Amino acid sequence: MTVRRRSALITGAASGIGAEVAAALAAQGVRRFLLLDLQAQALQRVGDALSERWPGVDVEPLVADVSDRAALQAGLQPRLATLGRVDVLVNSAGIGDANQPEDERTWHRVLHVNLHGAYQVIRQALPRVGEGGRIVNVASVFGRVGHPRNTAYCAAKHALVGLTRGLAMDLAPQGITVNAVLPASVDTPMYRHELATEAGRAGMDPEGFIELALQHIPIARFVQAGEVAGLVAYLASPQAAAITAQCCIVDGGQTCGA
Repeated sequence: MTVRRRSALITGAASGIGAEVAAALAAQGVRRFLLLDLQAQALQRVGDALSERWPGVDVEPLVADVSDRAALQAGLQPRLATLGRVDVLVNSAGIGDANQPEDERTWHRVLHVNLHGAYQVIRQALPRVGEGGRIVNVASVFGRVGHPRNTAYCAAKHALVGLTRGLAMDLAPQGITVNAVLPASVDTPMYRHELATEAGRAGMDPEGFIELALQHIPIARFVQAGEVAGLVAYLASPQAAAITAQCCIVDGGQTCGA
């Protein structure tokens, strides 16, 4: 008897949380991956590392922009046909561009990537997600709170939380769960860039600004991407079949300690 190998589609898989999610799912036993990102070389490195560490893992990289609906569909549909069933779908692609309230250009870009991109991936993959399927959206604590110069990011992540909860209700009768993780202060290249930008705006040395930021995190360190990925992997596991429509915060106690 042939045992079907579980499969996963992960966006934003070339670095940070997305790359760690791929590793966590491979460790959990997922053996077929469709990894999507804009960074071709980094995406290939992630795929090569998975195949080397876990022999028998099949990785299909797809360089695509989730915010480009037509290009995404053209690239994704043939790969989905090859993949067949999608057991796990993780939307991790996102950008954190800051904006002033009147900055319409950034507003549209951030929403197109962080919200509409996630919706388009779900819409295109959903026909291949069957009973027992898992959808996990990587949102942010900014999906619960506001933050200066981040109207677009906050709006997109609040909306992603709403998408998660509404879709969970739609798909529950089919045995498909939909959850979100809401990380904060995760030590990723994107977050380091944001801190450097904030330090420049405040006229501070980046390292000094980092020390100041750490004072607001109860565990006194940044959250690691692998820690977020561990929660994603659990929500994607068969053991999490009764967990749906949930938004789980991973922030080192920051929001409760504020």
